[in-house]
Amino acid sequence: MEENCLFGKKAFIVGGSGGIGREISLLLATKCKKIVVHGSKKSEQFDFLEKKIKESADFQKIVFDFYESDFLSIKSSPVASEAANCDILCVCFGPFIQKRLEETTIQDWQKVALFDYALPGVLLSLALPKMIEQKFGRILFFGGTGTSHRSEFRTNVAYAGAKSALNVLVESTAANYSKYGITCNAILPGFTQTQYTSKIDEILSAKMPLGRQINAKTIAKTALFLLENEDINGALLRLDQGWSA
Repeated sequence: MEENCLFGKKAFIVGGSGGIGREISLLLATKCKKIVVHGSKKSEQFDFLEKKIKESADFQKIVFDFYESDFLSIKSSPVASEAANCDILCVCFGPFIQKRLEETTIQDWQKVALFDYALPGVLLSLALPKMIEQKFGRILFFGGTGTSHRSEFRTNVAYAGAKSALNVLVESTAANYSKYGITCNAILPGFTQTQYTSKIDEILSAKMPLGRQINAKTIAKTALFLLENEDINGALLRLDQGWSA
């Protein structure tokens, strides 16, 4: 592992204002020079995150709602600009849709295809030129539970399909750009306790092998380990307590 390889770098966390992304933003603020955090909405929580990060790093806030915008408008958005000028790209944003195939609508298919697969791909394509030029880059995505070793799903086929495609993106990037000092990895978490799961915590905890959800801080620490380690590249890291279905 390269010591302090993130020092002086600029990190861009898409979906970094809440949940897992928030914990990653806070942890990277202790390592990097500048933190740029994207969130879909303004909120007191986002304001508090800004205040907290400014204690240890330069901070920039970006508010952009992907769902309320035409997908092509991303090209001219501040999200695209920051992706093209970062050293570290973490994409923690993406919708989860749980429906049986006969219940999945055209809108559902479009949503997961665009935001769980195409969006990370677009941001990656924007980030690579600078990373190639400077011969350094760190990219981290979030895959779906079980998508590294399963190809059959019952109630979330559309979502799992998009996340499986994301695995191809991770491994292809690692294979083709490692010579430029760029790493690309993904964490595939099980159910994780955040403010977004508070209403169904007991239900989700019962589904996990250890009878509890994963702590978001644990995932953030794992994310930092991957980002700091230049020898880990193309990893699809299961963080799911040994989940099987």
